[in-house]
Amino acid sequence: MASRKDYNVIDEASTVSAYMAKPPNQLIWQSNQAVVDVMAVINGDLTALGGVGTKTAMSITGAAVDKALLRHEYEEEIVRIAAQVAAFGAKTKNATLEAEADLNISNLDDLSAEKLVATGQALSGLVTANLTGLATYTITAADATGLDNFAAQFDTAKTKPREAVVDRSKEIKQVAPLIKSLRSVLHRQLDRLMLNFKKSNPEFYAGYLSARVIVDRGNPAKKKTTTPAKPTP
Repeated sequence: MASRKDYNVIDEASTVSAYMAKPPNQLIWQSNQAVVDVMAVINGDLTALGGVGTKTAMSITGAAVDKALLRHEYEEEIVRIAAQVAAFGAKTKNATLEAEADLNISNLDDLSAEKLVATGQALSGLVTANLTGLATYTITAADATGLDNFAAQFDTAKTKPREAVVDRSKEIKQVAPLIKSLRSVLHRQLDRLMLNFKKSNPEFYAGYLSARVIVDRGNPAKKKTTTPAKPTP
């Protein structure tokens, strides 16, 4: 059976793939053939994981990819809206509101799926309660509704990777080499190639580092750790 660490690698690679595929980001690296080649390997491995032999294996890997992409989008939307609410709290000298909306990706990555949903719902409530003041911050009722929709989608998606019953021997033979390939390519190639953008496009590079944060979401007792600079096999 795929281990929790395997699911974390799939989550991580999927998040990186989604970040690199965004049109503004893709324009930055698409002229670098080495990065293009590495991304082809990563996306190929993810596609292969989604198509592993049996229906149950497909449901596990496919659901893990979907969950990772949805979580990344959900967290980004929470941070975007929370920043406006916190700024409004600072302007109006409402320290409580500012503190409640003081959220960032690092905070959110530490949360379990259930707590992430609760955080999104709480932020939706703050938006609804302060709609008049937030109008000048381009935050509207539609943003609160969007957060609620994300919460519903993520609440449904968060358990799917664990719901499938897996043929253990077949999964180990087919999935293990793909997981090993993903881990190796991320650490030994892409992390090194991305250093080219550290000075030329620091915002893009910082976003990549955020996408590369390893979070053991299956074990709340463990804190997140950033990807080590030392290559691993």
